[in-house]
Amino acid sequence: MSNEMIQKITEEVMRKLDQDSLTPPTQSNPRLQTSNKKVNYSISSGTSALILLCGGNKEINEVMHQIELITKSYTNTYIVMTRAAIKIIGMPDIRKVSEGAMIITDYSEEYFENILGKIDVIYVPILSLNTAAKVAALNADTLGTITLVFGLMYGKPVIAAYDSIYCCQIEKDQVPPAMNRRIEGIVDQLRSMGIKIVEVQNLTDQDPSSYIPSPSSRTYTVGTAGKDIGLDGKSQVAVKALVNGGATRITSETGINGYDMGLAQYIDHTNLRADATDEEIKQLCEEAATYKFATVCINPTNVSKAAKYLKGSSVKVCTVIGFPLGATTPTVKAIETRDAIANGAEEVDMVINVGALKSGNDDLVREDIQAVVNAAAGKAIVKVILETALLTKEQIVKGSLLTKLSGADFVKTSTGFSTAGALVEDIALMRKTVGPEMGVKAAGGIRTHEIAEQMINAGATRIGASASIAIVKGTDSKSGTY
Repeated sequence: MSNEMIQKITEEVMRKLDQDSLTPPTQSNPRLQTSNKKVNYSISSGTSALILLCGGNKEINEVMHQIELITKSYTNTYIVMTRAAIKIIGMPDIRKVSEGAMIITDYSEEYFENILGKIDVIYVPILSLNTAAKVAALNADTLGTITLVFGLMYGKPVIAAYDSIYCCQIEKDQVPPAMNRRIEGIVDQLRSMGIKIVEVQNLTDQDPSSYIPSPSSRTYTVGTAGKDIGLDGKSQVAVKALVNGGATRITSETGINGYDMGLAQYIDHTNLRADATDEEIKQLCEEAATYKFATVCINPTNVSKAAKYLKGSSVKVCTVIGFPLGATTPTVKAIETRDAIANGAEEVDMVINVGALKSGNDDLVREDIQAVVNAAAGKAIVKVILETALLTKEQIVKGSLLTKLSGADFVKTSTGFSTAGALVEDIALMRKTVGPEMGVKAAGGIRTHEIAEQMINAGATRIGASASIAIVKGTDSKSGTY
C-alpha cells in the first residue's frame, strides 16, 4: 500500500472521528475531564428487554439487525457485554444499532435488583459455548453466566440464538460426532432449564410470554456464609440468589480468591526500572505465576532469568525493544529481537521511531516495524508502542495503520516513561482504526481496577502495569511508573 493511500485512509478515519464519539460514556481516568456521577440502573415505565452478548458470531450482520429490532420494540433496552464480546465486536458498532440503550459491562447490587429483577425478557443473540456449558452446570462466575442463571431464577423468559454455540470458524458438520453429542447435550440442558433456543434470524419472532419458566420451589438460606468465604458485597448478592434458586455448588473466577482472575489474564505484569534487582525480577515472576497474569514484561537483560523462573508456568515472558526512546535503527531493533527470543522471550514490545512518524517519514516507520516483525518470524508476538502522549490524533491513526500493515500483532499506547500514559480516548481511537482482528495494549499510568476496566471497555485486549496486584485486587495504588 502506497504512502498516499495510507494518508487517504488516515484522513477518512479522522473524518469519521468527527462524526462518531469514540470515548465511552462512563470513565474516570484522572487525566480526563469526567463525571463521577453514579450510573442510574433504575428502569423507567414501559416494557424492558435485556440483550446479552457473550462473544462473536459469524452471522454478525444478522445479530446487529436483531439488536436494532429489539431496541425499537421495547421502551427500555439494556445491553450486557462480556469481555469476549467487547474484544470481538467492540462498542462503537453496538451503539450505532442500539440508540438509547444502556450498555453494561459489570454487575453490582443495583444491577441485580433494578435491572434483572424488573426486565420483561432476556435475548441472547450471541451465546458462546463457554457460557452455555457453564450455565448448564449452574456455574455462575462471570457477568454472562450470572445474568442468565439469575435471570432464570427471577422467572424471566430467555430466548437465545443457537448459531454462535459452534465456533465462528467451524461449521457444525465439521465438528466430530462425539463433540457434537456433547454440545447437543448442553443445548438440551438449557432447554430443560426454560431457555428457548432458536436461530438468530428468528430471535425476535418469538412471543416471550410463552417461555416464562416455572418458579423454583426450593429455598435455602445463606446466612453469613458470604462473609465466611471472604466475598465482597457484589458477590454475596449473586451467591445468595444462586443458592436460593437451588444451586448446591458455585464456582467463581472473581471474588472467591480475593482478586479478579478474569482481569489478571489481560495484564502484562511489568518491571522496567533500570535498577530492578535479580530478587525483584524473581518476585515479579512469582507474583505473575500466583495471580496468573498474561506475561511478565521486563528489560532484555532479565529475559533469561525470567524464562528460568517461569518454566512450566502459563505466564509468558515479554520484553521491550528499542526502549524507551525508539531512536535506534531498524537493524539494531531486529538484532535485539532475535537475541531476546533466543533468551526465552515469547512477546516483544517495540518502540517505534517516534520522530520519523511525526516527520511524516512513513517509509522509515514501516521499515522499523517490519524489521522487528521479520526478526520475530512468528516465534514471538510483536506489540508496537506508539507513545501516544507525543502524537496528535491523526498521527495515532497513521501509526496504528502502519502497525497493522507491517503485520504486527498489537498496537500499544505508551512506554510509561514519557510525558503521559494511556488514555481511554486513545484506546478507542486505536481500536477503531485497526478493527477487531488486532490486539490493542493500554500501558502507562494504569493503577486501579476501575481504569483497567475502562481501557478494556474502550477496546484494549492487554494491559501493561506495574501496579498489577492492586488492580486485580481492587485496591488503590499510587506507586509504579508503568
